[in-house]
Amino acid sequence: METALPAFTERGYEAVTVDWLCDQAEVSKRSFFRYFDGKEDLALTPLNDVWRLLIADLDTVLDRSGPLLEVLGEALVAVVEQMPPGWERLAVLSARLSGTTPAVDAAGLLVCEGFTDQVVGAITQRLPGSSGAELSARVVCAVAVAGHRAAVDAWQSEPGAETTATRGELCALLRESFAAAPAALEIRLP
Repeated sequence: METALPAFTERGYEAVTVDWLCDQAEVSKRSFFRYFDGKEDLALTPLNDVWRLLIADLDTVLDRSGPLLEVLGEALVAVVEQMPPGWERLAVLSARLSGTTPAVDAAGLLVCEGFTDQVVGAITQRLPGSSGAELSARVVCAVAVAGHRAAVDAWQSEPGAETTATRGELCALLRESFAAAPAALEIRLP
């Protein structure tokens, strides 16, 4: 990631090949594909790691009480706070690449759908027999994903964010985004 994400930005996503990345990082293609499904997977790793950690701790997350959207929002904030040092820079580059490269954005949507299915499955298991539980869980997850994306988009949009953006700023934007969601869903057209 340390090699790829800056190279995607500087050289262009299409110009950077897996062969070039492997040469620069001094790893074999076999090793590359042991860890990544392809360039898109590599490009999305910093942002996807947030969701992977959330999924890994999903049982604990869903043991909390309160409105589901708030529980998921606070869990995302907690995961961002746990990311390793230097994650911010890579996450900004990843978000920018996703926003400007259709193949990366499309791959991100597919990954997001997979994460959503896992979360929805875990939620509906906790609500057996509840009428409409799956649909409700899917709607809440869609709002959570949209809230996350809105926060990340705002966070990475500042010029120079790759060197100045902090996880504290992202956590504040996540909280703001999730807090705004209920009122936003009540907006009425004139």
